[in-house]
Amino acid sequence: MRLDVQVLGRKVAQLYRERDEYVLQYDAGVAPTDFVSLTMPVREQAWRWPRDLHPFFRQNLPEGYLLGVIREAFGPLLDGTDLSLLAVVGGMGIGRVTVTPEGVPPGTDLAPLHVEELLAGDNTAGHFAELVRRYARAAISGAVPKFIAPESDGDEAMPLGKPTLRTSRHIIKGSDDSTPYLGFNEFYSLRVLERLGVVPVVKARMSQDGRVLVVDRFDVDAHGRPRYGLEDACGLLGLPPHEKYATTTEKVLNATRAYLPAGTTRAQLLQLGWQLLTNYVVRNADCHAKNVALYYTALADVTYTPVYDVVTTQAYPRYATNPPGLSIEGRQTWAPGKSLERFFNTRLGIAPRDYAQMVEQLCESAVEVGREVIEAAKNEPLWRGIAKQMVHTWNEGTNTLRGPKRVAGYRGLDAAIRAAGFSDPEPPEPFRVSVGRSELLAPRRKR
Repeated sequence: MRLDVQVLGRKVAQLYRERDEYVLQYDAGVAPTDFVSLTMPVREQAWRWPRDLHPFFRQNLPEGYLLGVIREAFGPLLDGTDLSLLAVVGGMGIGRVTVTPEGVPPGTDLAPLHVEELLAGDNTAGHFAELVRRYARAAISGAVPKFIAPESDGDEAMPLGKPTLRTSRHIIKGSDDSTPYLGFNEFYSLRVLERLGVVPVVKARMSQDGRVLVVDRFDVDAHGRPRYGLEDACGLLGLPPHEKYATTTEKVLNATRAYLPAGTTRAQLLQLGWQLLTNYVVRNADCHAKNVALYYTALADVTYTPVYDVVTTQAYPRYATNPPGLSIEGRQTWAPGKSLERFFNTRLGIAPRDYAQMVEQLCESAVEVGREVIEAAKNEPLWRGIAKQMVHTWNEGTNTLRGPKRVAGYRGLDAAIRAAGFSDPEPPEPFRVSVGRSELLAPRRKR
C-alpha cells in the first residue's frame, strides 16, 4: 500500500512500508517550503522510521473511543497497521498535511453539520455517539468522544487545491459517563486564562445543556481552508501517542523551543508559562506532550498554538487523585513548592517577581470565573454537581499555588462556596489495584 502525502492540497511525497521500515519519499522538484514536518525537511534521501509510522503521521491518529468507532465502521478496510488506518482517516486531518490512498485527492463527502443546531439540540450520550459514528472518518487524536465536522455554510463549497469540499471549521467534543458535563467544565476552565487576554486561547462555545464544546479550529483560515502546519511535542520528541505522558516538561520545552525563530523566544516562552500555570490552578492532570504544540505557515513564523484542552480533571472523582501529566524537576505533584518557580526562572527566563504576578493574576481570575460557575449552576440545577466540584478544586489549586504564607491576604472561593450552599467535594474513587499487585491474581493467603 502506498499513500499520497499533500501539503495544502499539493502532492509532495509518498508514504509506504518497505520491509520493517516506514518510508517518506519526497517527489522530485518539491519546494523546500512544502516540507511535511519540521522534523523531516525536503530532501532527496528518503526519511525512514523503524517498525512504526513516523511520529508526525501518528500524532493525529484516533485513539480510545473514536478508534473503536472507526474500527467498527471501517473494519474491512483495515489490515491492523497504522498505515491502513491513516489511509482511512488521513484525508481529513488537523493541519496543512493530508494523506490519502495513492491517486486519491483529499476531500470528504460527509454531509455538513449545522453547529447552531448542535449547540441547542439533544446531546445525550447516545445521540452524541451516533454523531461520532457518522463523522468518524477524521484524523483527530484523543480518548474522549469528539469529531471533526464539515460546517454548513450555505451551498458554497470551499476549494482545497483542485478538488472542492466542505471544509471543517470546528472540533466538537462530547461528554461520557465518567466525565459528565465536560463541555461546561472545559468552557469555564479555559475561561480562567482566556479572560485575562494575555495569550491566545482557543475560541469555544458550550452547548445549552453543557454536555458539548464546539471549538474553532486554529489551523484553518477565515474560510475554513487548511493553512497552518501543526506539530505537537509528542511527535517532535519522536514518541508514539500512547507515550504522551512518558516524558517531562523540560523535554517538551527543549523539543519545541528548538524551532522557535530568533527574536520571538521570550514572548513564546511566556505563553508556555501561562499555559503551564493555568493547569496548576484548575488542576488539569491531562496536560501531556500532545497538548503542547507548534503551528506555522513557514519556518519563519513558528509559534506555540493557542492554548487548548484545559479541563478540571480533579472535578471528577474517578480522576481526582491524578497528579500533573508531566513532571517538573522530576516531581509530579500539585504542591510543587519552589521547583515550579525555579523552572520558570531558569528554563523560561521569567523572573520570580513576574512569576508571582502571573500566579496572582490567574488565582484572581479563578475566583472571578468560579463565581460565574456558581451563578450558572443556579440557573441550571443539573450543573450543580460539576460546578461544586470545580470551585472546590480551584479553591484548593489557588491556595496551593499561592502558598500558606500568602493565602490569608488574598481572596479565595470559600465565601462563595458557603453562600452557594455547596457541600464538601465528593471523595475520590479509591484505587482498585495496588502498586505491584494485579487484581487478577488470587488473593494472598492469611497468615
